[in-house]
Amino acid sequence: MNDTRPTLVLVYPANQLRKGFLANRDTKYQPLSLGIIAALTPSHWKVKIIDENFRTFRFYPADLVGITAFSSTATRAYEIAQFYREKGTPVVMGGIHVSMMPEEALKFVDTVVIGEAESVWPKLINDFERRSLQRVYRGEWMPLQGHPLPRRDLFHPGYVFGSIQTSRGCPFDCSFCSVSAFNGRHYRMRPIDEVLEELKTIPQRNIFFLDDNIVGISKAHQERAIELFRKMVEKGIRKNWISQASLNLAENPEVLKWAAQSGCKMIFVGVETEQPEGLQESNKKINLRIGVDAYEKVFKKVHRNGISVIAGFMFGWDSDTRERMGKRVEYIRQSSADSIQTTFVTPLPGTRLFDKLKQEGRFIYDRFPDDWQRFDYGDMVFKPAQMTREDFLEAMNEALHRIYEPPFLRRKFFRSWWNLKSFSTAYWSYMSNWNYRNMHIQDGRRVKNWFLDS
Repeated sequence: MNDTRPTLVLVYPANQLRKGFLANRDTKYQPLSLGIIAALTPSHWKVKIIDENFRTFRFYPADLVGITAFSSTATRAYEIAQFYREKGTPVVMGGIHVSMMPEEALKFVDTVVIGEAESVWPKLINDFERRSLQRVYRGEWMPLQGHPLPRRDLFHPGYVFGSIQTSRGCPFDCSFCSVSAFNGRHYRMRPIDEVLEELKTIPQRNIFFLDDNIVGISKAHQERAIELFRKMVEKGIRKNWISQASLNLAENPEVLKWAAQSGCKMIFVGVETEQPEGLQESNKKINLRIGVDAYEKVFKKVHRNGISVIAGFMFGWDSDTRERMGKRVEYIRQSSADSIQTTFVTPLPGTRLFDKLKQEGRFIYDRFPDDWQRFDYGDMVFKPAQMTREDFLEAMNEALHRIYEPPFLRRKFFRSWWNLKSFSTAYWSYMSNWNYRNMHIQDGRRVKNWFLDS
């Protein structure tokens, strides 16, 4: 019997220039937003997710297409949108990039959703069914009570990590981050009981909490985090999990205690730089408040609870010189952080950094939308302030080889094993470092050839 239901195809595009996180099986994360959109779609619709994390796009017939995109995947998203539109299929596009660049997106799609889509998706579907689809829908920042459970049955079965989100919004105002522009600066939290019920539906043993800061910034936020972790233990929810937090995560010892007992293996912390000048540029006030000299104290407190630290460092601040980049490398090599994520300072639409560099005419790649695929934190897309781009890339090449050279990674593994008193958690960190190394070396040994083909 033929299925006569209308079909919604949801597309999760992948950057075609570089693999990035897709270079590793363990760093592919489920398209949670599309799962939520699928859950909000009426039951008389057939819904399919095309996920380029695992398979390159193949045409699937649809009555309506929905696409989400980051800036780094916008180029690919527009390609897929044009393919469907040429076949007469309406295309709706949302996500953080479109929310910051709606006028651009409207050149390639029929409809854009600005902001969080949950508040407008039911109306959008109703409008489509009435043949009155609008060009623009503006989502609202809504309380997270009654958050729909994503359609996990539509996710590719190959994901090692299940994804879940317990909060949205960030009160910080870092110059390079677009989270506060998209999700707001008010820290919104889901009811803990709803989070626990969703956790029970996730088949994967490993979990990635997508929260930008799972611990929050206030004492009330910390108490909420403790309650969440404690109830995971009490309910017998046995998961290994990782998430993100700020350097204030160690202020309350109970946070780390219950995080560890609930299965926390690794926590990502945005260090960005060990130099105050870079922190001032980025407006990373919490790092400045805690103090560069206190980074290692924070890491040691985390270690005492058997949790490993992923420290994120960025290169390309206006205060960076070749000498300062070298000092950052040596700082990283001496640091007790277990895993090191290194990225380029990247100006994303919707950030003050983007506006500043655009006004100063410093973009090297500005043929949009084609050049959005370079805005993936893996390339220098603007002119450095104190050196040429070629000099910067050469220095970055040297830095990455120093940070991810195999003998150093092995030594760091043994150091982590000693600090964490856990072989398995140290091994998680060791493999995390190799994953980051793979990202930088993939695509034809790109580290070696950066400045040759730039």
